[in-house]
Amino acid sequence: MDEKRRVVVVCDWFAPAFRAGGPIQSLVNAVEQLHPYFDFHIITANVDYGNLSLDVKPNEWISWKGKAQVYYCSKEQLSRRSLFSLLDQTVQEDDVLYVQGIFSLYFSIYPLLLWQRSKRKKIVVAPRGMLHQSARKVKPFKKAIYLTLAKAMGWFNNVNWHSTNAEETLEVKKVMGSDIHLIEAANFPKPIPVYLPGKLSENPLKIISVGRISEEKNPLMLLEMISALDKEVELTMVGGYVDESYYKQFQRALQALPANVHVTYKQSVLPDDMQALYRNHHLFVSASKGENFGHAIAEALSYGLPCFIGLNTPWSGLESAGAGKQLPLESNTFVSAILEYLEKSTEEKEKMSLAAHKFAVEQYKTEILLEQYQKLFNINAI
Repeated sequence: MDEKRRVVVVCDWFAPAFRAGGPIQSLVNAVEQLHPYFDFHIITANVDYGNLSLDVKPNEWISWKGKAQVYYCSKEQLSRRSLFSLLDQTVQEDDVLYVQGIFSLYFSIYPLLLWQRSKRKKIVVAPRGMLHQSARKVKPFKKAIYLTLAKAMGWFNNVNWHSTNAEETLEVKKVMGSDIHLIEAANFPKPIPVYLPGKLSENPLKIISVGRISEEKNPLMLLEMISALDKEVELTMVGGYVDESYYKQFQRALQALPANVHVTYKQSVLPDDMQALYRNHHLFVSASKGENFGHAIAEALSYGLPCFIGLNTPWSGLESAGAGKQLPLESNTFVSAILEYLEKSTEEKEKMSLAAHKFAVEQYKTEILLEQYQKLFNINAI
């Protein structure tokens, strides 16, 4: 076998971090599947989402499951000079510099500046949904100023862009220009679990939702939807937070719920423990304003949970497959859909559950994904 091309990844978080959800899971899944073909070196911080410390050795290269080398930078290491030095030492002439995200000072902007200065390295930038309209509405002024200045100064000239679906391709081209060089390569989902039919009694209805307690994930609307059901419901919500003001609004909404709604809120659940949670619920419901992929959606489907989600997600085949619905972000549409589900017979619900599992299986095309990533990383020199 030929020598593997080295891919140097820079990102805010990597396993054992998990609280940031999708961005971490996307990269973990990619390394798990692609390590036989590429030599991954990952530069990240030694903290999880919310600045929580990780139990890892900082400031040295360590093996991750024998599938990647990871350098966890301590807070003291996070300076322009230190990162430039580390990247200069790590990224060689034929390597690919793979930047995760676009707005992070240390793991997006500094690597981009170094690449522009050196011009000797190949670069791929994966926005990871950060150029989605809903994401740009969070701190919009700062993001607009940065993007305008960066484009004016040519920082993105000749960058190779990675989008994960057709919707993200349109978003990236809308912001960065239609003539950019872009390759679509879908996210790797987790391996599909075995389907277990007839696992739950019908009452009460058990709903799970996974996502940060943040404006983008829109949990306040989720609570509004569930409150309007006028049925006994058990809702499990999983997701951390960093915005104290929004979290206080969330807490007030929890306290105002009617007696028929019982909510269990978990700030974090280890990835290995999510299986039991998914298997113990009937439906996955999310009011997220937009998802670049939606790993929680993919996981829920794989465990046979029909998904009721917003329109701004790349899961447009849900309804035709009988695996759930994509709905406008209006409480009444979700309430109607959930009430319609409750009216189904046990057999119809089981059929919908099996359809959800099958839908997840159909998305897992390993051979096609491998071809996409080989095209993404084996790019010609700029």
